[in-house]
Amino acid sequence: MHTPVYLTPSEQVYLNGEKFAAKAGVFNKTRLMHSEQQVDAPQLAQAVIAAAFIILEQQGTLRLEFRQKKGLFGLGSSNLFYADAVGPMAAWPAGTLEAALPALAQGMAATAVNQNQVYVITYAWLEQDSGAPFESVFALIKRGLAARGLLESRVVTHLKIFKNTVYQLSEDTRQLALSQPLQPVQQLTAWYAQARPDVWKALNQQIKRGIESRQEKSDSDD
Repeated sequence: MHTPVYLTPSEQVYLNGEKFAAKAGVFNKTRLMHSEQQVDAPQLAQAVIAAAFIILEQQGTLRLEFRQKKGLFGLGSSNLFYADAVGPMAAWPAGTLEAALPALAQGMAATAVNQNQVYVITYAWLEQDSGAPFESVFALIKRGLAARGLLESRVVTHLKIFKNTVYQLSEDTRQLALSQPLQPVQQLTAWYAQARPDVWKALNQQIKRGIESRQEKSDSDD
């Protein structure tokens, strides 16, 4: 049986990055795969991850909510932002952000300290620290696309030691990104920003925190 080929919302955002992130300034910029245009890397990375969270909530797989957490010995409290796995998991393609987030949320909720806060989930999804954590977001999206044959990939060796995977957008995937309707993702993003501004603001702040926590530290930072 033929499995239909499609892009997940996070992949749509990434492959249409100029519609979700501002034109790049001097710093923190990333080049789009389908053009020479550069956009703001942190803004695009946040948009990619936010798209996955909100589509999962819309489908009833995750629930995004604020909860009070008491401090040590019951002194004081803080308002934390969680993503709870509450419903059946849709059959998202393996290796996609949409497939990963519910499992991470569920696993972290089972810990003794209920670590399924959005920033912790984001941090865990990124797997490891990096000198450019916002680029790591894009690398993981590209890895998932390549695993489904939607990007071409090759390993490049530098100085006979360092290996790096380089991805290239195929014409078929370029056309898929152009033909698959982007309006549902744009409308959902706009709805959250307007109808649930507190959730939208917290979601983006938590995603940014999770990504920035993956910034590789140098010896001088200790």
